[in-house]
Amino acid sequence: MAAEVELDVIIEALEMADDSISSYLDVETGEVHSITEEEFDLAEDPQTAIEDLPNWQREAVTLARSIQKQDGKRYMALPEKFDVHEWAMMDRFSMTLRDAQMRNDFHGGIRGAGAFRLFKHLLTEYDLWDAWNRFKQVELRQMAIEWCKENGITYRQA
Repeated sequence: MAAEVELDVIIEALEMADDSISSYLDVETGEVHSITEEEFDLAEDPQTAIEDLPNWQREAVTLARSIQKQDGKRYMALPEKFDVHEWAMMDRFSMTLRDAQMRNDFHGGIRGAGAFRLFKHLLTEYDLWDAWNRFKQVELRQMAIEWCKENGITYRQA
């Protein structure tokens, strides 16, 4: 039987998602593990001897090898950066703004080059960082709940 997972742990992994880190749920323990691309590369290399690695890296590379062998059985990949799609979140956030000028600034600001940088600038200019962080947390929580339901994972909320 699969272990119960804390929803906040999945949300934290979704927040960390980027091109160089992948996160996996251990369905036996309910733990979430994040592994870097470098650790996976070392795990795939048959020349990599665990005992030759620094202590801080041994556990991660050993885990990466285990994930590679058991992917889909014991370890389930969590949504990646592409799945989280922060730009779409930023767009939905801009649509929630009541002030028309503010909404237009945000909506237009996230189009084209430098969208993330301009979005952050607008958050500062309009003093909306707290609102954005709350919005993003709600979005990530919903994504985590949907992922758990789609994969038959029992979760608990803190």
